[in-house]
Amino acid sequence: MALKLYRRHRTECEGAHPEDARTGEFEEGRRGWKKCGCLIHVSGTLGGKFSRRQTGKTDWDEAKVLVALWEKSDSWDGRAKIEDPISLPAAKPEPERISVARAIAAFTAEFEEYAAFATQKKYKRLLKQLQSFSEGRGYAAIDQWSPIDVREFRSSWPVGQRTAARNMSVVKAFFKYCRSNEWTPRNSASMVTNPRGRDTADLRNEQKLPFSDAELRRMYDACETKYGKQNIAWTRVTGDRRIDVSYVRHNHTWTGQDVADFISVSVYTGLRISDVCLFHIDRMEPDGAIRLRMTKAGTHVCTWVPEWLQERIRTRAKEIGPYIFGEHQTQTLDVITDLWRRKLIKLWKLCGPWKDKPTPHRFRHTFARILLERPGVTVRDVAELLGNTEQIVRKHYAAWILERQERLTAVLKAAFEAKPKPNVITMPTPAKG
Repeated sequence: MALKLYRRHRTECEGAHPEDARTGEFEEGRRGWKKCGCLIHVSGTLGGKFSRRQTGKTDWDEAKVLVALWEKSDSWDGRAKIEDPISLPAAKPEPERISVARAIAAFTAEFEEYAAFATQKKYKRLLKQLQSFSEGRGYAAIDQWSPIDVREFRSSWPVGQRTAARNMSVVKAFFKYCRSNEWTPRNSASMVTNPRGRDTADLRNEQKLPFSDAELRRMYDACETKYGKQNIAWTRVTGDRRIDVSYVRHNHTWTGQDVADFISVSVYTGLRISDVCLFHIDRMEPDGAIRLRMTKAGTHVCTWVPEWLQERIRTRAKEIGPYIFGEHQTQTLDVITDLWRRKLIKLWKLCGPWKDKPTPHRFRHTFARILLERPGVTVRDVAELLGNTEQIVRKHYAAWILERQERLTAVLKAAFEAKPKPNVITMPTPAKG
């Protein structure tokens, strides 16, 4: 059994990670990870003895070298076993080849420790396709994959260029994990670059599309005058499968006011749809402050809602229950969020047509847009309220950063102030005939 390496964080962790939390090398390689000097530990069985101990190292490569010595000697003290001088030296065994299924299982087990449910679902779906592709090629071991196989695997996806670029990030992470474990002689996916094109360039610096104030008014008006007044067919198919789900409060008839409240909580808090669906009245303090741990990112955020929305939330808690948008028997997050996705889609059909496709996540972008348009609001303020980094806010919401626009406008004014200008000639008025 291979030894498992992990970093165990101290109370005085420089990266402000929770005390006694455990992280792996793959997790720490993600963008935005805060490095620290906490020691790397190891656990496993050597010489028939299970143990957990610290390596005394803070660098992953140094810790791997030390653990390799222990594994070679099959002893926790690093001392090699005394060979029988009479016996002939045994032939060097061939290195074990890791199967595709085992590599996927190991990678899945590691990211399940920290990744959000939605992220796990996306990874598992793609890795299932990778295993099927391997079986179709007759590949049993992961080291049989070559760069051309990765390219052809990417070409087999019936998705757009932007989605393919996102999927490739998962594939590259998987093969990087295999290479770090020395299961493959190279990282075959690292040699495959995404095709250059307009969509790929936009993906690297993608500007999000918030709702405008006029679009919000359209939705609120439709909630009041149209929603529930017309019969619109909608399906209970979730994703790629049909799911039968029973709800605790099945006797409540959802109305346009419910949808309007859902939109208000989304816009005024900047929370993702999963956090709004599971919003509990305990998350709101008497002064209107809202504190919760975000479901997807796991980060803690603190925001605030105005008095009128506080009253709506308290009223909903009295009418619906502590979960103001309904309590569900199912624990599957996709099923819970799909209920409100369908309601919003139904509303958007009543508000149509739309220039840009409306999605629930655009409410979160609207929250960021409203804040960034206010004088004196910094990028850091918005990043803390969203639970993101300043880099992410600048990347996705640069067009609405007021300080940036003011600076660029001043640059343009200074640059063209003394440049030549044409004489303005009054255009002749066309004769009426």
